[in-house]
Amino acid sequence: MLPPIPSRWPGVLAALALGAGCDDREAADLARVKTEVCACKTSTCAQAALARLPTGKVTASHRAQGLARAMLDCVARLYEA
Repeated sequence: MLPPIPSRWPGVLAALALGAGCDDREAADLARVKTEVCACKTSTCAQAALARLPTGKVTASHRAQGLARAMLDCVARLYEA
């Protein structure tokens, strides 16, 4: 049986998908965290990387949605292993 995904992370990623803006700095931060998450070999590592997601008021963008989807795919891969 797979360990449960901490209840906080799907909400954080959903907020990013709906709320992360197209600001270059925000996009760069999201891309950096996505790279960290996808490089992880354990779910603990991914959780630590997700903790570095930007927070605060942000606006929606298609790019942020793609980055959030990629992060979720990487996290799911870790939980399937």
